[in-house]
Amino acid sequence: MRKNTVIEKSGVTNYRAAQDLHQLELRKGILDDVSDLLMHEGTAALSMRRIAQLVGCSTTVLYTMFGNKQGLIDELYLRGFEMVRQTLEAVPRSGAPQNYIYALCYAYRNFALTHSTYYAIMFLKVMPEYTPSEANRQLGQKSFQLLVDAVQDCVTPDSITEDEAWEIARIIWATVHGHIGLELAGHFDYPGVSSQQMLERALQAIVEQLLSTSNRVK
Repeated sequence: MRKNTVIEKSGVTNYRAAQDLHQLELRKGILDDVSDLLMHEGTAALSMRRIAQLVGCSTTVLYTMFGNKQGLIDELYLRGFEMVRQTLEAVPRSGAPQNYIYALCYAYRNFALTHSTYYAIMFLKVMPEYTPSEANRQLGQKSFQLLVDAVQDCVTPDSITEDEAWEIARIIWATVHGHIGLELAGHFDYPGVSSQQMLERALQAIVEQLLSTSNRVK
């Protein structure tokens, strides 16, 4: 009898875990569908009624899952940063630490070009009326902790604080971000040099300078 009770509880736990996983995957699927809708029909299409028609559910289901349109866009914003985190975590740590920084930046660029709608929601103010909360903004920035760690790995131990490493990481991030924005707008269509090569040159110049300065004795 005792054994059966344990089995029953285990079964309930497994069922709940499966249900939670299903709900998580369902939310991700809806968010990806909304991202595609935004890409193809623009911000005017982002009404709860239009989204419900797209995914084949009632608006009641959407309100239950996301609260309201603001909540749905919040989750689009956070899902974008979660995808960035997963992208950066997939970059192998091999070779010199500085090369790892470059690899993280190239992976970030590939994310932006592959998931341009998510990127636009996160950074390009594609929906002018949407402003993420400070809490969500902070959660988003945590996706770049790997870049901060990579910066610290490149300098003399204890030569910079974590705040200083974040400052360097943000400068690198801003460089890549600016490049991506211009690339998405079609401003890097030059003969003889690819946009990837232009980014490589920019990163080599700025990263070497930043790390060289940080390694100097204070």
